[in-house]
Amino acid sequence: MKSLTTRFLMTCAAIGAASGVLLVPVNHASAILAPTVPIVYAGLVGFWILGPVLGLAVLRRPGAALLTTLIAGLVNVPLTPFGPSAVVTTLMVGVAVESGFAVTRYRVWKPWLFYVTTVLFTAVYAVVAYASFDMGSTVVAVRVLFFVLMLASATLATWAGLALAKRVAKTGVTRGLVRPTSTGA
Repeated sequence: MKSLTTRFLMTCAAIGAASGVLLVPVNHASAILAPTVPIVYAGLVGFWILGPVLGLAVLRRPGAALLTTLIAGLVNVPLTPFGPSAVVTTLMVGVAVESGFAVTRYRVWKPWLFYVTTVLFTAVYAVVAYASFDMGSTVVAVRVLFFVLMLASATLATWAGLALAKRVAKTGVTRGLVRPTSTGA
């Protein structure tokens, strides 16, 4: 497969390792906050989105989000209380972020698609988490804040991933690695 060059794999590994290291303290915090103070946990969900957004935005190739999140999850297996389930979680996010681009057959790389994809995924996750954390037993203001924090966190992470990708591209390190496109971000 042409896109699986050593340079592609190493770039995914570097982004995945960096996002994995970032997720280690976040996973430790979420292990405590999710069951006790889910409203605070809601503000952390963007940390899982940052890596796959950065990977896809930098590389603009199929599989970048999946490989990036696989590496991030593997970094977390021995370092967090979640063990192997960290890989499942990060891959779930990678699949979700990658899905919007798969639908377009990897032909659209506009920022709006990153935002739509991450916000839709986060909205679905928020509904599942809402039920899991029994947010229905809280006051209406807390319920609304739960959704707002999750969506805001995902939006901010998407923005940060795109901003970082733009800065990386300006350095020139992606020259020859990114597939040329007429619908660039």
